[in-house]
Amino acid sequence: RDYYVANPAGGGAKDKLTHCGIYGVENSEEALETLYGIDIDYYVQVNFTGFETLIDAIGGITVNSVYGFTSYNYGGTFTFQKGENYIGGKEALAFARDRFEVPGGDVTRGINQMAVIQGVLNKLTSSTSLLSNYSDILKSLEGMFATDFSNEDVSRLVRMQLDENPSWSLHSFTLNGTGGKETNYSMSGVKSYVMYVDENMVSFARELMAKVENGEILTDEDVTYGTAE
Repeated sequence: RDYYVANPAGGGAKDKLTHCGIYGVENSEEALETLYGIDIDYYVQVNFTGFETLIDAIGGITVNSVYGFTSYNYGGTFTFQKGENYIGGKEALAFARDRFEVPGGDVTRGINQMAVIQGVLNKLTSSTSLLSNYSDILKSLEGMFATDFSNEDVSRLVRMQLDENPSWSLHSFTLNGTGGKETNYSMSGVKSYVMYVDENMVSFARELMAKVENGEILTDEDVTYGTAE
């Protein structure tokens, strides 16, 4: 989120990656496409209320937490044990948002967010009744999310899952860099913390995405920096 990248809204002027979203989802997409040299076909944007509603609508999820910790900052006090936790919407939001009570801060928050996505995938793909009633779930989220998926796209994806029951492999890779202070396009004249792009790690991430696009199934070893060929 602090990566110091070209902001399309500023004609390529440098900014924090997270600031690109101020100018719309498409602007964030373009910034990421430029950084990684990829095309992003679809996006889904969900607000906090929609996030809670989604988790509750599918009956809660199981997440695997790398650390045991207690969150105090997001609508209540929620304790998560190391390992598996079965959680509802409010707990899931706290788990995905907290970066103050976990070792590793923002990096661990990113890991926890991926754990939530994995939990949603596991729940949806393990229940034909949930998938069959996907339209009711989407109705419950009305006004809380935005996407450029068409109704036909969603229907086709659900039908494929129901008919073929494919398994899903979810992996993540965190980009690091060197910290510093710079002025940003969206905060003219003000210096703030940024992370300078590590081009070697970006190249590594591009290789991983290329493998996925080519139909390869990644392993944990593949996404460990320095091990992929």
